[in-house]
Amino acid sequence: MNKQHILIVEDENNIAKALSFLLERANYQTTIAANAEIAIEKLAVTSINLVVLDLMLPGMNGYAFCQYLRTLSPYIPVIMLTAKDTLADKLTGMESGADLYIAKPFEPSVLLAQINALFRLIENKTNGSLQKILSCGNIKMNDTLHIVLLNDNLIELTPKEYDLLRLFLQSPNQAFGRETLLKHIWGYDYVGDTRTVDMHIQRLRTKIEADVTNPKILITVRGFGYRLTNCDAAT
Repeated sequence: MNKQHILIVEDENNIAKALSFLLERANYQTTIAANAEIAIEKLAVTSINLVVLDLMLPGMNGYAFCQYLRTLSPYIPVIMLTAKDTLADKLTGMESGADLYIAKPFEPSVLLAQINALFRLIENKTNGSLQKILSCGNIKMNDTLHIVLLNDNLIELTPKEYDLLRLFLQSPNQAFGRETLLKHIWGYDYVGDTRTVDMHIQRLRTKIEADVTNPKILITVRGFGYRLTNCDAAT
């Protein structure tokens, strides 16, 4: 079985080597790139399964590189690892396409656990012989093939957007609180601001709602959270 290949984009050599040692000891294959330009070259010739990305890079910064990654196919999960840990920094990181944002200094065991969890999630979604179909109105999710269709057109979702939509599709009309969504999607040990949920919901709405300023499918439950509704109606 081939090892999962992780690209470490980090300009501080001691940190990059420490990350590589940690991940290879956990049976991952690693490649190190000291800047975004080198990382792009690596991506062109190497099959990469996940990127651990520093934010403060020489030349193209981590935000811009993450946005570049989001133009590629297939989707590559990104864990942004940075000393910039304000809420504004985290929101900018998520908006640029990061799946997880971990502030330095960090516990190596926590980073490794997050990486393991991401790969388990991907593996669970690709395994199984029976196709599992979830739907709401004109939204159809094939949870075996890990694809989502809107009006029979394929739409691209990030892993977190996909997980949110799947949770709502599994329980249509059920209201989920923001803290509950954090626990279900980001994990029981995740420590984050509930605005992370709001931001991902807004991004998901841009892909499934006809009018994001007046959502009809994924609606807000004031003071609580969100609910998927109108599943018998056309989107």
